[in-house]
Amino acid sequence: MWPLRWSIVWVIFNREVRDQLRDRRTLFMIFVLPILLYPLLGMGLVQFAASFEQKPRTVILVGAESLPDTPPLLNKDRTGFDPSLFDTPLEASRLIVALGDRKSSWGDPQTREIGLRGRQADLVVLIPESLKTNLETERVRPPLFYDSADEKSQNTYLRVREVLSRWNETIVAGRLKRDDKPESYTEPILPKAEDVAAPGQVGGSVWAKLFPFVLVMMSLTGAFYPAVDLCAGEKERGTMETLLISPASRGEIVMGKFFTVVLASIMTAVLNIISMGLTGWQLAGQLGMRGGGSGGARMAMGLASPSFVSTFWMLVILVPLSCFFSAICLALAVLAKSMKEGQYYMTPLYMVALPLIFLTLMPGIEINLFYSLVPITGVSLLLRSLIQGHYDVAWTFFIPVLLPTIVYGILALRWAVDQFKREDVLFRESERFELGLWIRHVLRDKGPLPSGGQALLCFVLMLTSAWFITQALGTSLDSLTLMAAGQAGFILAPPVLMSLLLTSSPRRTLRLTWPSGRYLALGIGLAITLNPLVRELGSYVDWLFPTSEAVKTILGGMMAKADNLWLALVLFAVIPAICEEFAFRGYILSGLETAYSRWSAILLSSLLFGFLHVLLSLFQQLFNATLLGIVLGLLAVRSKSILPGIVFHVMTNGLAVLLGSLGTSALAGYLFRPGSDGLFRAPILVVGAVASVGMLYQLWQTGSESDASFESKDSFRELVGTEGQG
Repeated sequence: MWPLRWSIVWVIFNREVRDQLRDRRTLFMIFVLPILLYPLLGMGLVQFAASFEQKPRTVILVGAESLPDTPPLLNKDRTGFDPSLFDTPLEASRLIVALGDRKSSWGDPQTREIGLRGRQADLVVLIPESLKTNLETERVRPPLFYDSADEKSQNTYLRVREVLSRWNETIVAGRLKRDDKPESYTEPILPKAEDVAAPGQVGGSVWAKLFPFVLVMMSLTGAFYPAVDLCAGEKERGTMETLLISPASRGEIVMGKFFTVVLASIMTAVLNIISMGLTGWQLAGQLGMRGGGSGGARMAMGLASPSFVSTFWMLVILVPLSCFFSAICLALAVLAKSMKEGQYYMTPLYMVALPLIFLTLMPGIEINLFYSLVPITGVSLLLRSLIQGHYDVAWTFFIPVLLPTIVYGILALRWAVDQFKREDVLFRESERFELGLWIRHVLRDKGPLPSGGQALLCFVLMLTSAWFITQALGTSLDSLTLMAAGQAGFILAPPVLMSLLLTSSPRRTLRLTWPSGRYLALGIGLAITLNPLVRELGSYVDWLFPTSEAVKTILGGMMAKADNLWLALVLFAVIPAICEEFAFRGYILSGLETAYSRWSAILLSSLLFGFLHVLLSLFQQLFNATLLGIVLGLLAVRSKSILPGIVFHVMTNGLAVLLGSLGTSALAGYLFRPGSDGLFRAPILVVGAVASVGMLYQLWQTGSESDASFESKDSFRELVGTEGQG
């Protein structure tokens, strides 16, 4: 991909931008839709709110003759409640009171219920006959009949209940004045609400809920459609071949298209932000005028546009987010043969993005180091903090959010370049899928190694089978038995079965060969020397991302059940090592090597290994599992065997069990720092680090000769195809 000739990238960028500006669909999505969408939504919201509020509610008051004269509950015309019980006369006019006789249909329980359900009235208030006489001596509770299944009836109930509460306060105030008692006599403590939120923060709170959703969806939508047109559209128009025979390299072509998609994504999001902000500003004014009182002013402040500083940070965060989405959309669009096929890729992309956005709307979810590493979620939470004006929190997590987003974008862009270099992707013919033919093809024309897609499918099957197996066995087995059954059922079984069904050489796929003694020795040595470093890294991870007490209790309970040391070694060291190595350094790594370069395959398999521990175990294991996965992948590739990795894995897990069982013994005092909860002393750390570097260098060098003679990726695929036919 590098180095790039930026002058050629600029030429391709100009070409693609001009083509996009000629496309009516792109112009409509970027420029026209934002201008039309939000004003129309705003007008509809205003009209809906106006029609909802202006329509009066009907309250049937049965037994009005039993009401006291003072203080009055009804107005002079007895067609509504007394205006003094409301904040504004406008609010009083929204409740119409109709008087009913006790002997009428509204006095009969069955008829009253039918009338409320038939929407003949929104609320019925039944005044007891003894209200006027018993008001001075006892508490009277007039019943309020309403239909909770009807939103209008329920809202009317809440409003009338507030009116009766204010009427009650008026009665109490009159009694206090008559008996010459202070107001504090009945209410010695009266809380007073003091809202310290500035007007800008009130608006920011509303925008902080709306903006992440709009930003992400518009950035994604603005990137996807141009990406599909620039890749699948060019295939349909027949212009892709002309572009490929130009002097520009594949990387330069991808970069030119990438910047075009980024520009479209940013423009779409920015214009949506501007249109939504202007509409919100106008909507705030209209709703404020219609609402009346402090409630209307509060509503107007809530919909006011965010501050200039917040808007600036929106635009800053928008750039890496658009780059991230543009790279992913470009890589997916390259896979599509036609525009129609490209549209199908939109649904899974939305299905992945939407839960990550909705997570930020859940109560109690705040930005931390964990969420800062999650794509989309970290950006949304950072935006929420910035819009709300919590700049101290935002600055703390600005780099932890921005840096992973950039890294994810670079990886996605690299994936797009790799896809663009594959002729079988660029010139793939449209095909009609038939399940029977496809199954016969897979079983008949299988090669010695799985494909990259089959390797990823294996990982997905492991996760889905883990869900179903744990749900099926969770209540019938204890935790230790469930863990052992799960390792065999959803980690070991999928790769073994797929090796037998989908490859012609399961032995080669799972690396079932005897390695050189050198690699076994390196596996044993690295497990010992890396252990102090792994424990030290784990302490830092646990400091940054503390493990909850509930999880610690569960883990402690599992260790207590395995009170026998040998049983603990089998359950926590031997079984996981065998199952996970067959899966990740066997089937998955072998499949990824057929689709990617050797080092990309090792890195990707290590990331999948880390994500498995996040999804099925603890998030805190992501970093250690990923780093150890790189060492395990290097051992598997160099030795061409799975055994050194199993030995390394067993010893790493076994040392964790053995060292954890030392407790406060004398040996623990020699090995660990006092009060460090199992962290090694400094000399042991230094010796372990130096020895690990030496052995890793030796492991790296032992395969340099084979790497020099190793075939290119295309030659490797050709070799695999030849062997499969043989």
